[in-house]
Amino acid sequence: MKKIVLVCIALTTMLTATAQKEKKYEKLYYKNVVLETSEVTILVDNAVSTDGETKFKLKITNKTADYIMFKPEECKFIVNGKESKPSEKPKTIEPNSSDWLIVNLRGAGYNSVKNYTFEIAGLYKVSTSGTVVKADDFKLPASKNDFKAGNYSLNMTKLTKESGKTEAKFDCSYNGDKVAIVFPSKMGLKMPDGNEYASVQPKGLLAKKGPILMTKGQTEGLTGNWERMQGGKAMDMQKVEMFIKWNETFTEVTPEKLKNESLAFEFDEALSDAKK
Repeated sequence: MKKIVLVCIALTTMLTATAQKEKKYEKLYYKNVVLETSEVTILVDNAVSTDGETKFKLKITNKTADYIMFKPEECKFIVNGKESKPSEKPKTIEPNSSDWLIVNLRGAGYNSVKNYTFEIAGLYKVSTSGTVVKADDFKLPASKNDFKAGNYSLNMTKLTKESGKTEAKFDCSYNGDKVAIVFPSKMGLKMPDGNEYASVQPKGLLAKKGPILMTKGQTEGLTGNWERMQGGKAMDMQKVEMFIKWNETFTEVTPEKLKNESLAFEFDEALSDAKK
C-alpha cells in the first residue's frame, strides 16, 4: 500500500511538472530592468512578447551636462543565440533630462522565449562645447539662396520680409563625420543702424526649441525670426538691406562612445499568469 501511495505521489509530481513545462502564454511578460552608470540611468519596463513580436519601453536618463545620443541600430537582440538588430530612429537626450522610446523586434514564436539579452552599443556623449564653423554673413534679400560653411550646406526655402517682421527659413544639411550641433538662438540680424538683433525664439508647445543635433546625411529646418524694431523708416525691414550674422550657430563635435551595456530579460511568471 505504501508503495502505491509513493507511486501516486511521484506520478502526480511528474504530471504537475509536465503541465508547468507545457504552460503556454498568449503574451509573455518580463521583469523590469534597471541599469545605472555614471552617465545614464536606463530603465526597461512593459516588456512583453507575443507570437509575432517582442517589445519594451526604454527610458534613458542623462545624468551629465552634455548631450546623450542613442543609436538603436547599433544595438542587438540575442534570442536563442541568434542576433537581430532593431530599426528605431536615433534619439537625443538633452543634458540632465530623460526621454524614452519603444523598441520592437518582429518575428515568430517570441511568446515562448522566457529569457533573452539586449545589448546597448549605441550610446554617445556629445559635448555642448564644440568647434565653431564660421559662415559668411547672409544678405537679405538674397542674391543666392544656397551656401556652404565647412561640412554644412544651407538653402533658404522661404523669406518673409515685412515692415514689422522678417522670417527666414533654411534647409540645413550636415555632411561631416562628427556630430553637428546647430544653435538657432545664436543667429543675429545686422540692421542699418549698425546694431545686431537676436532672433526671436519660437513659442508654443510644438515649436522647435533649443539646439539641433545632426549626423552625416541628415537635414533639418532652421528658422530665424525678427520683429519690429524702433527707428522708423530707417529700420523698416521691408525696405532696408539686412544681413544675418551666424556667429556661433554652427558647431561640430567628436562624440565620445560610451561603454557597451547588456540588459538581461527574465520571464515574470506571476505577472504573465495575472494577465492571462
